[in-house]
Amino acid sequence: MSEYDNNLNTENTRSRIPKLRKFMDALGNVFWLNICFLVASLPIFTIGASLTALYSMCMRLQEDKEETVTSGFIHEFKRNFKQATAAFLILLLCVFVMMGELIFINTNWGTALSYFYTAFLFAEILVFLFVVPFLFPMIARYENKLSTIFKNSALISFGYIGSWIKILVAWAAPIMLSVIYPLVFVCTWWLWVVLLFGLIAWGTSHTIRKVFEKMSRLWRTSGSLKGTVYLEKQCLI
Repeated sequence: MSEYDNNLNTENTRSRIPKLRKFMDALGNVFWLNICFLVASLPIFTIGASLTALYSMCMRLQEDKEETVTSGFIHEFKRNFKQATAAFLILLLCVFVMMGELIFINTNWGTALSYFYTAFLFAEILVFLFVVPFLFPMIARYENKLSTIFKNSALISFGYIGSWIKILVAWAAPIMLSVIYPLVFVCTWWLWVVLLFGLIAWGTSHTIRKVFEKMSRLWRTSGSLKGTVYLEKQCLI
């Protein structure tokens, strides 16, 4: 049987799966991925590797690559641990630096130096926000130097501004609500424990996959983003 016939049979099989069953399977995967993410994030410094594994599994499951969720998550966590942890620690350092600058601005407000640092801090926050949404999905999907992934995460956000906004709002809105209004967190903390991290990653993975597909077509046809060679990771367990 040809590869085309095999793909056609697979698509026919998927189309016969009841929508309710698909929904329940996805919900079960999201729940368990949320638990895996929280457990793997407990040491704090492993949050980057845990988030990378979460995104990797969301994208793979959405692409119907059959596997066991737990073993797949552990495999992705181990494989991306060094690079994702380094990326997270760099981001954490940036946050501490920006917090220090904010404290300096508040204590020296009204001086020329405080105005300079305000403008500089605004630029730093903007760059930070452009880098983060695609950073860990990029680590999950592609092999490249960390410096190149940082650079191109920002470039992709600029190039796909609508997708960037969707991903940023999906993560920032519920987190900011919980931080600004503690009562919201008190009422919804259990949702974070059982569902929300996995649900947000699952939802944003649809957007991210579409961007990656467009990028792949663009690189093949026009050679965009010259000087950056991405090798898609082989997801073999």
